[in-house]
Amino acid sequence: MAATAKRYFEFIDGDSKKFWEIWMDGAVVTTCWGKIGTAGQTKPKTFPDEAKAKKEYDKLLAEKTGKGYAEKPRPA
Repeated sequence: MAATAKRYFEFIDGDSKKFWEIWMDGAVVTTCWGKIGTAGQTKPKTFPDEAKAKKEYDKLLAEKTGKGYAEKPRPA
């Protein structure tokens, strides 16, 4: 499977202004998160195969959007 494009999400509520990104490359799912305006933290996670990686990718997307994160264009 080819690498997926990075998907960028933001959560803004009161004083909370956070971002979260996710992408997948083969059996590796990488997330990046932090306060908007910072570089954030990046964490890759390797799975035994692409099917398991895709399952985790989908699960994480559902969790974040369920918490109110909205997909946005990535800032320049």
